[in-house]
Amino acid sequence: MGKGDTDMGGFDATEDAAQFLASLRRLRLRGDALPVASRPPDYAAAMDVQDRVVALTGAPVAGWKIGCTSKAAQEYLGIDHPFPGRVLADGLFDSPARLLDADFTQRGLECEFALMLGHDLPPSGEPHTRRSVAFAVSAVVPAIEVIESRYRDWQRVGLPSVIADNAGHGVLVRGAPRPGFPASHLDRVRATLTINGQVAAEGSGAAVLGHPLTALAWLANEVNDRGDMLRAGQIITTGTCTPYVEAPAGAEAVADFGELGRVLLRFG
Repeated sequence: MGKGDTDMGGFDATEDAAQFLASLRRLRLRGDALPVASRPPDYAAAMDVQDRVVALTGAPVAGWKIGCTSKAAQEYLGIDHPFPGRVLADGLFDSPARLLDADFTQRGLECEFALMLGHDLPPSGEPHTRRSVAFAVSAVVPAIEVIESRYRDWQRVGLPSVIADNAGHGVLVRGAPRPGFPASHLDRVRATLTINGQVAAEGSGAAVLGHPLTALAWLANEVNDRGDMLRAGQIITTGTCTPYVEAPAGAEAVADFGELGRVLLRFG
């Protein structure tokens, strides 16, 4: 069934799934899975649920995230393509950030290249490409995405359920924006994640679909296909360039992006 479809008894699977996930998010709880009758069967249905979950939060949308843009992330979830989620304004934090342990149960950390948009990216008649989206980037921002799923075992619920849960997005901790940093060079920038002083993960922008701008082009096309567009002022986090790592309670995490800057996050 499509968006808003109900069965003959008036049951709305999209609304039921969205209310379930929004309640778990509001209460900071985790569940085993969506109710069987409410589980989205495919990508389109999952995005319909995600739309409604985001609306139910009441928070303004500050931008987008892209999940599974690296081979490591795709292998981790057993898929071969990315998927989108929303970055909400109340989940944006500036480095150095301190987050409450009580607000998180998963604390999955990923080093990401976030891009601030200075121009809209509407449909153009031709698919957006890495070259065609580069002009829209007004600043590059080093970031840590905190993955926080509403499922106890998010690897077992199926990809549509993960996407429905706003693609597992928790919060985004952003470093200082770099307006003059050439986005075209991001595939060469390396990142190192340390947790409590120990190196936990390493990678580079080349892990993000070959180049973070390729990920931005993918998202621009995906959003256009759904009747919307990426807009000036939004922040787009392009997907992890380091393997997924979970941090323990009370951890201090530092993402070092070399010349691009550092991001500091403490739980406590």
